[in-house]
Amino acid sequence: MPTARGLLLLNPAVLTIIYTNNGQKVTIFLLFCTVPTRPMFMKYTFSVFLTIASLFFTPATAGTAGETRSLVVLIGHYPPGSGWGRLHCSDDRELIEPLLESIGCGEDNTTVLTDSLATKRAVSTALESLARRTSRDDRVYIHFCCHGQQMIDDDGDEPDGLDESLVMYDARRRYSEGIYEGANHLRDDELGRYLDRIRLAAGPGGNVTLVMDACHSGTADRAASDDYIRGTTYIFGPAGQPIPEPEPSGVKHTATLDPGMAPLTVYAACGPDEANHEYRDPATGRYFGSLTYALHRVVTASGTQRRGLSAEGLNRLLKETMDELFAGKRHSQTPFFETTDEGKISIFGIPGGK
Repeated sequence: MPTARGLLLLNPAVLTIIYTNNGQKVTIFLLFCTVPTRPMFMKYTFSVFLTIASLFFTPATAGTAGETRSLVVLIGHYPPGSGWGRLHCSDDRELIEPLLESIGCGEDNTTVLTDSLATKRAVSTALESLARRTSRDDRVYIHFCCHGQQMIDDDGDEPDGLDESLVMYDARRRYSEGIYEGANHLRDDELGRYLDRIRLAAGPGGNVTLVMDACHSGTADRAASDDYIRGTTYIFGPAGQPIPEPEPSGVKHTATLDPGMAPLTVYAACGPDEANHEYRDPATGRYFGSLTYALHRVVTASGTQRRGLSAEGLNRLLKETMDELFAGKRHSQTPFFETTDEGKISIFGIPGGK
């Protein structure tokens, strides 16, 4: 018969570990035992426990999911005298919040700047902070809803002689020598430098997505009283200076090709020679940014297959949705798309095969 001397008496204990992975809460239960009467067995068992636990607390390495961060800028009510018409960008917020939730971006990692809070200085500070806080393998989502405008190139780096810009709250529509000469516009060159820093910090395992529900030019400023256009045909620059022929496009110099950087994907609301019209929801009569509305519909639709959805695949769904929104209307829009890696999983995609 076995004697008490031959038995190993164990005291079981359970350690619960809770952490998040891509916005999903994960709970792990670890069972380990201690031996109260034999110190050498206690030492051995505790050592095994530490080895197992360390698997879940190893510092992030390539391939490990980082944080998800976002910056949202919504400007629809510009100050009197600025020359900018009213937009409905503040209403876009209720469409953007579910998008952030879908990518697991919490309030602690989200910055939202609206109207008077979205000055050039405030937005530049937010971009600077985002560049400093971004770490290896982070996913970064930036969404602008505002006016856009083309400007005379100020440093000679544009083949067409024009910069594209996003119009901050304190930017004026017209050039006035000695009064306002464009300092509060966010030019594509400046935005591109911030994006390069963010992409470099995130590294090749990260993901950076820029959505611009704005337009830098188009064929009209406003076609009817019930038509709201984000952007203007007026090219910002000194009076009398030769104006190059407009060549509308997405923000330039953002898609730097560098294997050490995170892939970048840019979605803009319209293509060349198109204006960015706000979309009127027929069910409520409310106006929203057309690209934001389409993106919300695609991402939140129950039939959308998000597993393995690539950046190019998302663009295809956006184009189909925009075609539906503007079917039968007097104008149409084709979203602009640019990416450094068409096969990369979209920030709204879920890793894994279809």
